[in-house]
Amino acid sequence: MALHTVNLLPGARATEAALAQLRDGDAVLFHGDGAWHAAAPGLDAWARSGATLHVLAADLAACGLAERCDPRVAVVDSAGFVALTEQHAAQRAWF
Repeated sequence: MALHTVNLLPGARATEAALAQLRDGDAVLFHGDGAWHAAAPGLDAWARSGATLHVLAADLAACGLAERCDPRVAVVDSAGFVALTEQHAAQRAWF
């Protein structure tokens, strides 16, 4: 199980590579520009991966998306981010 931190805008070229690496039991944390995925039509591809989906609350709010976050994405604070890193020994950053 790995934690994938995603700081990619929807439609970024590296998105397909990131999606191809996801496995059941992995977790995805959208942060920075990646917070836009939490409300994007392309979220379906991430949801089908079998990974749990999370977004950093502060970044979601900074994008003005707090009211539009897809219910399949768990909103976490900094402590939640730390908890995800503790739960997943392997980590992969996508930017």
